[in-house]
Amino acid sequence: RRVREAVVSTQSTGVGDQTPAPAAPANNDLLMDLLGLDSAPPVMAPAAPAIPPVTAINKQGILVTFNLSHEGDKLKIVVESRNNTASPIGDYLFQAAVPKTIQISLNAASSTTIAPNGTIHQEMFVSNPNKATLKMRLKVSYTAGGVPAPEIQETIASFPVSY
Repeated sequence: RRVREAVVSTQSTGVGDQTPAPAAPANNDLLMDLLGLDSAPPVMAPAAPAIPPVTAINKQGILVTFNLSHEGDKLKIVVESRNNTASPIGDYLFQAAVPKTIQISLNAASSTTIAPNGTIHQEMFVSNPNKATLKMRLKVSYTAGGVPAPEIQETIASFPVSY
């Protein structure tokens, strides 16, 4: 019959006897305890709450949502335009205007056509150095079935974020 033997490292006390060496502490727990430090990983602070999206337009089967975030000293708005109709939309144009004390930059949309139940995106940046109340006038124009649809106009009087 075979017997398995455990190998134990030993250390000499210098007097001729041998005693088992202490096991090395896992993850330096002993050292951390001696120094009075917690060996547990640091707890990360919770992420800042996301800014809720703003429904800017919801008319004629067009849903325009603003996804807001801060980018430096500017407010970044990702404009998501969704076609909730059963027909494709063409010649889609989203426009925005703000008071003269506020600067706005509107990048080109990802497309000028929106398939049924499809979406397109567009980035907008707003700079408000005087911290004036942000108000925005919006205008959307498009064609449905090759025929110009009635223009949609909307005003947003307040935003859920200050910057």
